[in-house]
Amino acid sequence: MSEPMPPSMPPQVAEIERHLKWSALSTVLFIAILLGLAGMGIASLTMKPRHPQGLPDDPDAAAATELMRGQVSAATNSLRWSAALLGGEPANRPPDAAMLRLSAAARTRLDAARRRAGGDPRPLAALAALDLVAHDYSRAAAHYRRACEAAPRYGEARLGAGVALALEADRTPEPWQSRALRLQAIAEFAMVDSTVEEYPLALYNRVLVLRDVDRTREAAYWAARYLAVDDTSTWSATMQALVQ
Repeated sequence: MSEPMPPSMPPQVAEIERHLKWSALSTVLFIAILLGLAGMGIASLTMKPRHPQGLPDDPDAAAATELMRGQVSAATNSLRWSAALLGGEPANRPPDAAMLRLSAAARTRLDAARRRAGGDPRPLAALAALDLVAHDYSRAAAHYRRACEAAPRYGEARLGAGVALALEADRTPEPWQSRALRLQAIAEFAMVDSTVEEYPLALYNRVLVLRDVDRTREAAYWAARYLAVDDTSTWSATMQALVQ
């Protein structure tokens, strides 16, 4: 039998009191849920983020890499970009017809590798690299973002997504849509961890795209940060000009 409420208590208050009287089982379950959430929070703070690198140990992925060996060029304007499939940072020039034919053959092999890869995002990033080489920037960005959904700190995929979005912005005639794409690109570059090898490239690109959207003070700040990690390469001269 429930305890009687004081006679002066309004009915609506009495109803609230009744709902607040939890059973022992409800209390135990509530505490267990709180402990579980606390455990998840601690795990998220202590677990090292996943930083995929390279390509999976797969015969078709290896065959695709062999097809693209030495065929490393992509028109990225002034942006820097790298891809495991291409052996690192490609030359900044349009691909020739021979490279595009090899890219088509490599795509077939990578599609086969992707179907066997399960949750491994690396074949997706390799396919995105081929999209970018072929100037299909929207498809490249979609593939890179799918890879990032599987591994949010995937440096190659974040860098590639930013480059693809910025290049899509370059050929988008509507000014506000172009600006929105560049702002998305900046966000992708900002997601690249400072511990991965793609970080200097992402930092360099972040500066250039910030300049393109007239955020010159931020561009100068990040240019100085770039020079803190690289003040001797040919790329540093561009950053020096933006700091001054």
